[in-house]
Amino acid sequence: MRGAARCIVVGVLGWLACGARLQAVPVTALAFSPDGGVLVSSGDHALEVRSPKDAVVQRRIECPLTKVTTLSFSADGHWLAAAGGEPGLRGDAVLLSWPDGVLRHRFGNHEDLVMSVAIDTAGKRVVTASADHSAKVWTLAEGAAPVEALTLTGHSAAVLAVAFSPGNGDVVTASADRSLKVWSAADGKLLRSLGQHTEAVQALAFRPIVAGPPTCASAGDDRTVRLWQPEIGRMVRIVRNHEGPVLALAWSGDGRRLFSAGQEGIIRGINGDSDVIELQWRSGPDWVYSLAVSPDGSALAAGDWTGSVRLHPLR
Repeated sequence: MRGAARCIVVGVLGWLACGARLQAVPVTALAFSPDGGVLVSSGDHALEVRSPKDAVVQRRIECPLTKVTTLSFSADGHWLAAAGGEPGLRGDAVLLSWPDGVLRHRFGNHEDLVMSVAIDTAGKRVVTASADHSAKVWTLAEGAAPVEALTLTGHSAAVLAVAFSPGNGDVVTASADRSLKVWSAADGKLLRSLGQHTEAVQALAFRPIVAGPPTCASAGDDRTVRLWQPEIGRMVRIVRNHEGPVLALAWSGDGRRLFSAGQEGIIRGINGDSDVIELQWRSGPDWVYSLAVSPDGSALAAGDWTGSVRLHPLR
């Protein structure tokens, strides 16, 4: 990472801390539309809609957020959530109808940047996680603005990643305080805290359900990827052999492989049922901040510090 010694925190917060020195905006968020028709990336005050075949920008959608840090499509492809805000001042999210890309709602009410956003599988709720140490769950209703339903507090540092469990809809958060927390989506009650990471936790990704209880992967500055069954609080395994902080995770659609990347600029393909790293290659010359697998499983997109998006064929 260029100028890394001048940055305050590894990961997204790090590049925000030294953002005035950047010549390009790092790509911190990537999302394929559920039909695979486009790849959307974060940009400078905008979302960039790219070809899923070569990542060429086809159009830009202006965004009112000062920083865009995270993206999430609804499962039916009707909504795209983008979030970010202004570091140290406020955090917001916007909801765009898709595929027209029209901004329908702006919401957030966070006191610092929103670091992660997710829409549940039913398309009824959105969760936002913020550097203000909190996460919020919002309900969605057709034609109405998202309504704040729950505020999740308990982390002692920035909440850097969030996800809905595909099993029971509970919320999992990951934080710079080195912990994961599991929350009831019904009432916001803290169900359990998982504290085996030894540094900030930067990324979360649930495995597409194959069999058995839902499995969630986490990764962070301690150079590990860890697999969990959050419904019972069990750590299944730990994957080592990363030589730098791990900032991004993405599962293949069939759940057979988990991809990781981060400071090294190296992408690793991890067997979904073991700690074996089956594939490894360099994505580019700099830190990788975001990963996304195409719905048909043919390509892996990687966004990096230089502002580049690269597509890597998977078959």
